[in-house]
Amino acid sequence: MKTSINIKSLSTKLNRYTRLASTHATFIVIIVILLTYLLVVWRISSLATAEPSAESETSTTNNIPRVNKKAVEQILKLEENNSEVRSLFNEARNNPFQE
Repeated sequence: MKTSINIKSLSTKLNRYTRLASTHATFIVIIVILLTYLLVVWRISSLATAEPSAESETSTTNNIPRVNKKAVEQILKLEENNSEVRSLFNEARNNPFQE
């Protein structure tokens, strides 16, 4: 079988489709943008309602930081012995957001 491709008929069909697409280009662009927006909103809503897995819940609850009791005792002893440190701690307690 021999298939022949007529370039002139192909170019006329291509011209017809490009004219059709150019007349409706703004509509096509708006539809594509709206579909993209719809996809993003759908994905955000699905991620917002997603529940964490049991593994991630246990890993976050196991990573609670612990303070060494000896370090706390040493800081308290230093605070009692040094008046500058005591005033620094009192100032930090009274206004914790001041630097």
